[in-house]
Amino acid sequence: MEEQKERGSSKVWARVFESDAPTDEELTRSLATAAEGYRVRRWWKYGQPAIDRIKATLDVPFDNAGPLVQDLLGANGKGLQVSLDAFPYGIPDLEGVMINVLFEREIQ
Repeated sequence: MEEQKERGSSKVWARVFESDAPTDEELTRSLATAAEGYRVRRWWKYGQPAIDRIKATLDVPFDNAGPLVQDLLGANGKGLQVSLDAFPYGIPDLEGVMINVLFEREIQ
């Protein structure tokens, strides 16, 4: 019987978690951290079967906006371009920031 080749999608978990597939505890911890930091309002993916571009709108509490923007822009590098724009809201006291972010994979 022929061995199945490892697909790119099966490698995703290894980049995020210590093992190939997340444990229930790791997945719960990651989702809880994301839920505290921001809320995804909408997102789109482009490209089949490989995703070449992702556009998303994030709603971020004002205190979390700076660190999140730094993390997003820190993902820039060879093979990935990240660009964003941010719009604070809440008058007279700032409540949060809507961040439109675009991840584009370098196509060779």
